[in-house]
Amino acid sequence: MKIPLFSEIELSSELKTEITMVQSDLEVEVCARRPTDESYFEFSSKGLTLVDHELGKLHLDFIEDRVNYSRQSHLGKNELIAKAVGLSRGVQRVFDATLGLAEDAWFFLRLRVPVVGCERSPVVYLLLKDAVRRARLVFPELPFHIHYADAKAVLRSHPDEFPVVYMDPMFPEKKKSALPRKEMRIFRKWVGDDGDITELFETAMEHATERVVVKRPNKAPDLADGVVHSFKGKTVRYDLYSPRREK
Repeated sequence: MKIPLFSEIELSSELKTEITMVQSDLEVEVCARRPTDESYFEFSSKGLTLVDHELGKLHLDFIEDRVNYSRQSHLGKNELIAKAVGLSRGVQRVFDATLGLAEDAWFFLRLRVPVVGCERSPVVYLLLKDAVRRARLVFPELPFHIHYADAKAVLRSHPDEFPVVYMDPMFPEKKKSALPRKEMRIFRKWVGDDGDITELFETAMEHATERVVVKRPNKAPDLADGVVHSFKGKTVRYDLYSPRREK
């Protein structure tokens, strides 16, 4: 995959480091002129933005984007997602195996719960890392670590380190009359579907020490048998599973 990068200002040292990390998967070429007929990255004073030639811009901002990252009806540990991962029971860390746009990860962080997450799309990884860089200008000690890796590999290489594995899988899109919001349309185009979600779930069940939580639309079937409890909202639910630990 090749994508140009047009920069209005000098690239940050952090961004240069992250580009080097994904260089073999995403060939980024810094260009002097803004592309007009292809998708590209744009780096400006507000950070990194993906400009999709067909769908528009995707820019992640944990601090200023109050629509996607600051829930107005924030109920803290009384939120269903918080109950599902066990925050009221003293869970110390959450492993987000399917980070995506990190909306749920940011919710955990707002409750001062450290998050370790994985993103294997080089495009989304760069957007996330730049968003974290800017968020740390406001919250210097933000406990958010993102691996550019397959979540299965990280779980296998860090056995017994994660009490909770959280999963929000993306499945093939069904035909609907209403289109999803722009951010998700761009995200789906560049990331695709989670074709290995069953294998990821099995890996999570083998390596989580306390619980595995899977977010699902209410009308969708269970990802797997063995749901211990479902925390159901109006449109989504959080299915709780008990990991298979060797005795």
